[in-house]
Amino acid sequence: MEEELISNDPGVSGLIKEKTSKILFDLVTAIPESLVSPTENPEIKIKTLIKKASVKTGVLSATLAIPAGSVGVLTIIPDLTAIWRIQAQLVADIAASYGQIAVLSREAMVWCLFRHTASQLVRDVAVRTGSRIIMQKVSVSALRALLQKIGIQASSKLLGRALFRAIPALGAIGSGAYAYYDTQEVGKTAQAYFKGLADQNKIQKEKTPD
Repeated sequence: MEEELISNDPGVSGLIKEKTSKILFDLVTAIPESLVSPTENPEIKIKTLIKKASVKTGVLSATLAIPAGSVGVLTIIPDLTAIWRIQAQLVADIAASYGQIAVLSREAMVWCLFRHTASQLVRDVAVRTGSRIIMQKVSVSALRALLQKIGIQASSKLLGRALFRAIPALGAIGSGAYAYYDTQEVGKTAQAYFKGLADQNKIQKEKTPD
C-alpha cells in the first residue's frame, strides 16, 4: 500500500519525471565516443557487444531494484541513468563497428534507444523511404519536448512497478530481466539502422566510377 501511495505522490513522481527528462537531454546531446574499430564483417562483434551490455544492465538493474519505502523509490533515477548510459554506449559502439560513428546524430540516438518502447513518440524523428530509414533533424525545443514525453513514459512505467519491487526477490528478478530485454532491443534497432547506412554507402561506392 505504501508503494502505491508513493507512486501516486505528485511530489515524488514529479521529481522523478523532471530529472529523467534532463538526464535524457544531456545523454542524447553528448554522443559518447567509441574505441571500437570498424570491420568488414562486424556482426559477430556486435552480437558480443549486445550480449555484454544486456548482461551489464540486467545485473545493474537487479542490484538497484527499489527497496520498500519512499527513499527506495528514488533509486529509480540512478537506475535509469546508468542503464541509459550503457545503452547509449552500445549504440555508439555499434555505429563505430559499421564505420558510421560520424553520422550518429542525437536523432539517431533517440531512435535507437526508444523505438521499441515509444514508437509513437519517436515516429517524427525518422522517415522510412523504401528500405531506408532517414533521420529528420529536430530543433532543440522540439527535442526537449520529445524527451520530456519519453522521460515521463519511462518513469511512469517504473513507478507503476514500485509495488512489485517492494518484494526483494521478485523486484530484483523482474527489473533485471526487463533491463536485459530492453538493451537487447536497443542493440537490434541500432544494428539494423547502421547496417542499412553501411550497405547504402557500399552500394554508392560501387556505382561511383573510379
